[in-house]
Amino acid sequence: MKKKITIVGSGKVATQIAHHLKNRGHFIDGVWGRTAAKVLKLADSIETKQLYSLSEISSDSIALVCVSDGAIHEVIKQIAPSIKVAYTSGSINMNELEDRKYLGVFYPLQTFSEDRQVNISEVPFLIEANSDDFETELKTLAESISSYVILADSQDRYNTHIAAVLVNNFTNFLYYLAQQHLQEHQLDFDILKPLIKETVNKLDTLSPMDAQTGPAARGDMKVIEKHIASIKDPKFKDLYSLFSELIYKKIHTK
Repeated sequence: MKKKITIVGSGKVATQIAHHLKNRGHFIDGVWGRTAAKVLKLADSIETKQLYSLSEISSDSIALVCVSDGAIHEVIKQIAPSIKVAYTSGSINMNELEDRKYLGVFYPLQTFSEDRQVNISEVPFLIEANSDDFETELKTLAESISSYVILADSQDRYNTHIAAVLVNNFTNFLYYLAQQHLQEHQLDFDILKPLIKETVNKLDTLSPMDAQTGPAARGDMKVIEKHIASIKDPKFKDLYSLFSELIYKKIHTK
């Protein structure tokens, strides 16, 4: 069943979800956001109207709130109490928000970037709502764009979000540190890309610990000490040392 959706927000998550929902035949009834130029760009791209106030949201529309965690509470408070609202955050517990007749979560467990499309059909969507009917409605909506939809309460979603930060945000920053190290020595980061891809691909058949390799996994302290001595930045040294210690203890301490 096709739904009437209002997109609240105009950032990366709002943009990609809006396009995917429209492509699946849902009616996008408008876009609201704090940056007029971005709102207009998104509204034009999905052939809908720009909303200038949250009071303009239609009473029969689901308001899909795709804003930063810090803005969720303030934004939802401005939406009429009778309107169905779902937000896309991984870390905000529903109990932290004011009580509404219809409140839910429509959380896509994925990283989104501008000008880069993801295969939305493979993105896990974690769904929660304060009523069975609305939960079913949100689950059905998610299933219209993704084949990986699960019901998850706020605590499970929160813990999943912590793990997501580790594997995405922290790992990506390690890529940045590696890139900086190579650039200091006039070397190209592209040389690491086959290694990065194989490291990820191995997780299809191995657990993370079974896939662990490197000097710490081997217990090669001489190599670790040489590496640490070669790193200039003190905090980078500490990070390398901490990771090596954690890997070594996990593998070699009984």
